[in-house]
Formats: sequence, structure tokens, C-alpha cells
Amino acid sequence: MAQAFVTGGSGFVGGHMIRLLQERGYEVKALARSPRAAQQVAALGAKVVEGDLLNESAMMRGMQGCEVVFHVAGYISDWGRYEAFYEANVIGTERSLSAAKAAGVSRFVQVGASAVVMNKQPIFDADESLPLQTPSFSPYIATKSIAEQRVIAANAPGFTTSVIRPSWIWGEGDHAIPNIVKAVRQNQFLWIDQGNYLYVTTHVANVCHGSILAAQHSPGGQAYFLADDGVVKFRDWVRTLVQIEGVNPRNRSIPYIFAWSIAGLLEFLWKIQKRRDVPPITQSMVRLIGRGFTFSDRKARNELGYIPIMTREQGLKELRHQESVNRII
Repeated sequence: MAQAFVTGGSGFVGGHMIRLLQERGYEVKALARSPRAAQQVAALGAKVVEGDLLNESAMMRGMQGCEVVFHVAGYISDWGRYEAFYEANVIGTERSLSAAKAAGVSRFVQVGASAVVMNKQPIFDADESLPLQTPSFSPYIATKSIAEQRVIAANAPGFTTSVIRPSWIWGEGDHAIPNIVKAVRQNQFLWIDQGNYLYVTTHVANVCHGSILAAQHSPGGQAYFLADDGVVKFRDWVRTLVQIEGVNPRNRSIPYIFAWSIAGLLEFLWKIQKRRDVPPITQSMVRLIGRGFTFSDRKARNELGYIPIMTREQGLKELRHQESVNRII
């Protein structure tokens, strides 16, 4: 039985990755940095490897006998110290790569982010020819871009590396939707430019499916956008998601430039006051969800044979079913 190693297995995407790998015949080992994470990955049926992304020797030992590493772990937030993002997203990726090579792993796939091509402008119908960005307003985007460069640069004979780039990962267990629902219920939710712009989504099942295809079929040194079929209008999509939870956002909206300016002012105040909590709005957040963003996943379809295994309709049906179960419980 083929063996795979997963970082971030106790998280939203990593947990789904473990399950799909097992369904496809892999024996899975998963990195766990805490007792709680160890319990979570063990409950999924994965073999626990104790350690974190900075512990290269622990990862190297755990990766022994594995054919592929799926590097899912990282620091995802719209606010925080650049050093924290760099340590998790860049140094963590570098050490995962070094551990994989030392362990004799032949394939390495990173779950990256489509945001790595984002600057301050709307982006439509992007493809992989767009240059990576390292914007000062978003440590998350900047460090994910650097990490992707490290993965692509590590590609070599006998060690095939690739990166997949999803957008708005959603599905059962998603943490973003509850945060939006909470903001709506607390009357703190505002649209930006009425939310009337196009956007791309990637169901978590499609993220994991595309990652496995990259491990199997990528020639190496390549990045791939991954998407659900079709695009959505951001406003309609958010309404659909939160209505499953029984809430309905109001029509209040502010212009993008106003949101951007307010976010910049709040970030300045938070920094000079050395506050540790998160501002109610940040420029990274405004850029990530406040402007149109669409791309083509034609490259993944042509090179990897990627076709979404979860339609948007099926994914929404699952969410509605789970919400019904939660209400009964």
C-alpha cells in the first residue's frame, strides 16, 4: 500500500485530505504538533507523527517510506506579525521540503493559494502566467508567494514538486462561514461595492482531488489553479451560504476605496497601540474578498486531467444536510 504524509492533517483541508487519500488506497501519516491535533488525526485513521513544521528531523523520520508529501499546513489570517507568517509559511515549507528530500520522498505537493497573484486591482480570467505578488499590505499573500517559489525551485530529477492554487475553500467544517454568520448576527456585516463582482470558489473535495492528481500526473515545477465549475457573483454566493445558517445579511454597503482607507487607518492605530487583537477590518481582508477575482483552471484540466468531483449544488446540499443534523442534535 502506498504511503502519504500530510502536514496540517488536523485542519479543515488536511482532514478532508486524509479521508480522500484513504479512500484512494493510501496509508496516511500525519504531522501533529499538539495532543489535541494527534487525537484528531488518529480519529481519522492516520498514523500520528509528533512534531511541527520547524522540526525537520521529526518530519524526516515520519516521512520514511512515503511516496508523496501533501503540505497543507500554514498560517492563514488577514492580520498578524509578518515574522509569524514567514516562520509558518516560508520556513515551515523549506523544512518540509528538506525533510522530504532527506527521507527519499519522490513527490511533494503544496496546497497554495490563488491569492498569490493578487495586487490592488481586480483580476479576471487569470492564468498561471501572471507573476506572483508579495504585497506589503498582506503578509499572508506575500509569504504564500515566497513559499510557492521555494516549492517550485526545489523541483529536481527524482523529486517532483508542484503547487495547487484554490480560491475560497469551502465545504463541511469550513471556519469562514461561521465567522460571516456571526458578523451578520451582530449587525457588523457590510458589503463592499454591494458585493456585485464575480468570484471563484473551490470546494474542499476538489482541492484534495486536484492535489492527488498533481502528485500523480504533474511533470514537476508547476503551479495549478483549481476551481469549481463556473463563477459566482460574490453577493449571491455569500447570501446562499449564510442563509443555510438561518441568517440574511442586510443591504448596507461601502465603496471599496472607503473600506480600504478605513482598514489602513485601523491597522495604523492597532500597530501604534501594540494591540494583540484583530482589527474589525484589514486591508488584506478588503483585498481578498472585496474585489472581483476569477481565473481559469484550464492548465490543471489539460495536464492533470482535473475535473471537479464536487459540484457547487452537491456541496450546498451537504451543508444544508449538516445544518439540519446540527439543529436536531
